Amino acid sequence: MIKTILFIVFFILIALSGVALLLLHIKKRKQKNLNIFASGVLGVSLLLAIFIPGSFHQVEAGQVAVVKHLGQTAGIRTPGTYFDFYMTNSYTYFDTTVQKLDINTESYSSDAQTMDIQMTVQFRIDPTKAENILTEYQTMESLSARIEKVADDNSKSILSKYTAMKIIETRASISPEVEESIKSTVGDKYYVTVTAVNLTNIEFTPEFEKSVEDKVIAEQQKEAAITKAEQELEVAKLEAQAKIESSHGDAESQKIIAQAAAEAMALKIVELAKSLGFTIEESYIYSIETTVQDALTLEKISSLTEEQEVQEKIATGVEVTKNNELNQVTTKTTTLESTHYTIQYDETHTKDDLKLVMDFVQYLEYLEKWDGKLPEVVAGDQNLDLLIPSTQTKA
Repeated sequence: MIKTILFIVFFILIALSGVALLLLHIKKRKQKNLNIFASGVLGVSLLLAIFIPGSFHQVEAGQVAVVKHLGQTAGIRTPGTYFDFYMTNSYTYFDTTVQKLDINTESYSSDAQTMDIQMTVQFRIDPTKAENILTEYQTMESLSARIEKVADDNSKSILSKYTAMKIIETRASISPEVEESIKSTVGDKYYVTVTAVNLTNIEFTPEFEKSVEDKVIAEQQKEAAITKAEQELEVAKLEAQAKIESSHGDAESQKIIAQAAAEAMALKIVELAKSLGFTIEESYIYSIETTVQDALTLEKISSLTEEQEVQEKIATGVEVTKNNELNQVTTKTTTLESTHYTIQYDETHTKDDLKLVMDFVQYLEYLEKWDGKLPEVVAGDQNLDLLIPSTQTKA
């Protein structure tokens, strides 16, 4: 900006001096002193226009400049405006903002799979080392090329340690490892600070990508098959358990039905025997559980279960007694277990008479199950055939 202003000022002075000389020449006035003054102004203006504007240098924000005096580095200029005679001093500018390198390279995994690598490296130069950068690398392009070579070599070194599948599975964790390796190698050797390294993409050959895709599909199908098999196994287990529970229930119900049927038949025999005049003795068997507990803690001290047969039916229930002296509570629980009937024989009521009673009860049982179909009778010359339908039901 300052160079432009100075050029404008000197241009105006030169123009004014030229106009003055032209007017003097036209009027042909012999004003020697004025003519000399105008010529002097014109000459000085020309000299200043040649030497002064070119000697002003401006370093913008985000830049640093290295001053070279007659070919030798003579210092660093930070952002600002400086006056250095341009014929003996020159400025070389360097960008101090973050630089970005887009790197595309090719590498191999440990199992010899080819891969194309795309990554970005961001770095910033150390402004205080600008003279070293100028001396060793001359330009930012040369320095950037060196950083790119370091990044290329380190990324290949890291990736070559892993198989292709491992790289695909752990790409997110490999990128920080590549970044750390590049930062460590660059260090302070190249007068820059690496701020970030990102593996933006890793591509394998189409054949390998297809094989990976096929493998993933196969794994998914395998997992789906295993899951389906496990589900079917669980369903089978539940169905089997249900069948077991059902069979247990059926068996228990059959047991209850059979027990009820047996009790019903026995009672029928007893009632028929009574109606025919048989003498029947009736007795009862009870189970008696006696439990002794501490009155305060109600902890069980002792427990005893026994059976008792009595001739007369007594009430069942729970009897509780307390012994304050021993600080004990005694609980006696009486439960009817079974009823015992004894049918007595005598001269008029014999065993054969009782057999008729039992046969009659069986006949009644048959009538309960009879479906109303009469026996099929086939009469012949030699014999008589009776076909009686079975009362058993099919399983």
